[in-house]
Amino acid sequence: MGENMGEKAANLFEYFGFKSKNYYHAEAKANYQADDQLAYYLDMSGRAEFSGTFNENQIPLYSSKGKFAVHPVMICLYALGNSEIYLKTKRESSRDNLIRIADWLTEFQKADGGWQNPFAMPKFELEAGFLSAITQGKGISVLVRAFLVSKESRYVDAAIKALKSFFVDISNNGVRRQLNDIIFYEEYPAVKNYQVLNGFIYALWGLLDLVRLTDDQQAKELWHDGLESLTQLLPSYDNGYWSLYHIGDGIKNPATIPYHKMHIEQLKVMFEITGNGLFYEYSEKWQKYLDNNFNAMKTLPQKILWNLSRGL
Repeated sequence: MGENMGEKAANLFEYFGFKSKNYYHAEAKANYQADDQLAYYLDMSGRAEFSGTFNENQIPLYSSKGKFAVHPVMICLYALGNSEIYLKTKRESSRDNLIRIADWLTEFQKADGGWQNPFAMPKFELEAGFLSAITQGKGISVLVRAFLVSKESRYVDAAIKALKSFFVDISNNGVRRQLNDIIFYEEYPAVKNYQVLNGFIYALWGLLDLVRLTDDQQAKELWHDGLESLTQLLPSYDNGYWSLYHIGDGIKNPATIPYHKMHIEQLKVMFEITGNGLFYEYSEKWQKYLDNNFNAMKTLPQKILWNLSRGL
C-alpha cells in the first residue's frame, strides 16, 4: 500500500533490534477457522484501534507527504480488525465500524468494480488512481464479513462486482498479469513485472471468501488459477536465507522484517486451507531464517540497493 515516513523509519529500526510499534506492522498471526468465516485468515484485531486522523464520517485517513486521504487497503485493515473484535466480544461498536467501512466500499466502488488508490506509487511507476489486487481482495473480504453480520445482500453484490478486475489485464487497468501459464493478480499492476507475494495471497483470500460464502463459479476459477500459480512460483521467493517481497523484473527486493514475518503466517494459513505440504515447508524454512538474527542484516545491503534503484 506504500510507506509514509513513519513506516520507513520503523522498518529501518527493526534491523537493529527495535521492534516496530507502527500501526501497519501490528503482528497478525495465522487465524484461519474452517467453521467460522467471520474470522479472517490472519488475526487483524491489532488493527481495530486506529489513533490517527478520521474524516467527518469516521473513516480512518492515511497520510503520505502531508496529504490525507481514504486509502482502501488501510480502511480494510481497520474493518477486518473490528470484525475480529466483534467475533470475540460481540461489541456493537466494532460491528458498526465494520459496517461503516463496508458502506464506504459500496458507495465508492467504480463501475469496473474497483477501488482506486488515491496515492501515486513512483517506486512502482504507478500514478494515483490505479487498481490493486490487494485492494480488491481485502475489499471483498470486508464485504463478505459485513454480509455475515448484517445479512444485507448488497454487500455480496458489491463483492461479486469486485471480481471484474481479476479478469482484466493490467494493460487495461485490471489487476491480472498472464505470463505463459502463470496467472498473477498484481498488487502493483505496472508495466514492469513485480509479482508481490503478500498482496497476491491477500487477493486469493478475498476470492476464497466468495467461494466459501456463495460458491461463485467465477471466484472459484480465479482462486484455482491463482493457487496453481502460487504453488509454481513460491520457491522463487526464497533467496537462500530470506524471503523476497517480489520476484519480478530488475534488482531483487528482500522483504522487510515485518513482511517476512507476514509471509510466514500467510503460508501457515495456506497450508491449513489446502493441506499442500509446500506451504508448510516454506513457512518452516522462513521461520528458521528469521530465527537467525544475522539473516535480516544480510538483506539490508540488497534492500538499500533496491531503494537506490528506485531513486529513494
